[in-house]
Amino acid sequence: MSSPTPDGRQISKAQGRRPRTAPCAFFERLYVFLMVIYMAQMTPGAGRMVGRLSGDPVPLLAPIVMTLVLLVRHPVSFLHRRLWLFAGIMLCWTVAVCYKLHDFSSTHLSFYFFLFYAIFVAFIHVRVFGHELLRMYERIMVILSAVSLVLWGLAVLLPDSGSFLFRMFPQTSFGNNVLYLFNWMDPLKGQTYGSLIRNAGCSWEPGRFAIMLVAAIQVNLSRCGIRFRRNKSILCLLLALATTVSTTGYSIVLLLYALYSLRRRKLSSVLTFLFVVLPVSWYVFSFDFMGDKIRDRADFDGLTREQMEGLDYRAQEHGDEYVGSLDRFESMYFEWLNYQNDPLLGYGRDNDNSWFRQDITMNYALSGGLVKILSQYGIFVGVLLYAILFYSSWRISRTCRYSQPLAVAIVLLLSSVSYPVFCIPVYTAFWLYGLFCREADEGE
Repeated sequence: MSSPTPDGRQISKAQGRRPRTAPCAFFERLYVFLMVIYMAQMTPGAGRMVGRLSGDPVPLLAPIVMTLVLLVRHPVSFLHRRLWLFAGIMLCWTVAVCYKLHDFSSTHLSFYFFLFYAIFVAFIHVRVFGHELLRMYERIMVILSAVSLVLWGLAVLLPDSGSFLFRMFPQTSFGNNVLYLFNWMDPLKGQTYGSLIRNAGCSWEPGRFAIMLVAAIQVNLSRCGIRFRRNKSILCLLLALATTVSTTGYSIVLLLYALYSLRRRKLSSVLTFLFVVLPVSWYVFSFDFMGDKIRDRADFDGLTREQMEGLDYRAQEHGDEYVGSLDRFESMYFEWLNYQNDPLLGYGRDNDNSWFRQDITMNYALSGGLVKILSQYGIFVGVLLYAILFYSSWRISRTCRYSQPLAVAIVLLLSSVSYPVFCIPVYTAFWLYGLFCREADEGE
């Protein structure tokens, strides 16, 4: 199909449509930057877009107001069949969970507000930015990586001066918040590797920053392949990742490079895998914090009742005090028990309703876990969400001509081993891209 231009020329719809890369003016970049900062959750205020409606309303209203301004600048139609079908399924699940728990209180329902908030914000992101959102995310993470490397280098090379400077900023859980761009890890509060402080970047801890970097590295690999010459972005991202000393981040990136080195059955690819990727992987896993950590924590064949009672006993020593989060492998184990306890509907968005929190201890939280989607949402909705993720990964690779159709799904799934990613800003747009993208509309 074609249509005439004012000067009489015929152009196709694909040529005449305003390109989806158009919304990249200053406000749009600022908006995505803000969403990335909220994605990092350095402070409780920056983490206001998850959990429930409580606390200071200003940090909650800031992204909402910015999203409304974005809609004024780039109106989108909400008359979208797949949006309302998916929202309807999640609404039915929400009602079923509340009915099962006999809890329709405003406090409990507020946990589900952010579920629908994340869905509609993801819809807006995908409709306004399209696949350009991934490229914008990569650019922003490169900038944040460069900032973190400069400030981390200052803290390492000039520890006394750096400590004096960074302690002038507001405190966080492990350090000090430098304008939401860098979280200095105070050596007195942990998050160090030996005597070297780890780089937490714009997040509350290094591991979270690492999985944000991994997502940007995947976008760069998909665009450029394994290329370091004239690719300053990947060098900056990899250097920042190296300073996080994150087991999860290192493992995912090594897997990504293995996948991309073997994406074609060429001799050069095989040689790269054999003589570059494998030796580097062996060297990295020889580090104490990688090999020993994985071996020790993966030796988790199952907790006996005595071990669980021991965990409960240790928690009781703290009374009602929150102690912290369990490790990723322990969290996966307990999330699996949560799922077995309620496989159909899950325990819902409020973690306090999980079997672990009800029957074991309220003093500990589960940090993440690959099965958290199943344990929270149940088998039917959980499988649906995972199916959407794989479809979105395929759709992104098809739209952007990426060589690895499952790369996005792999990154998000492995990242969720350590941290929840669904219903987190930007991540949710990647997760639900296949439902809301315009390319899927054209295929109907």
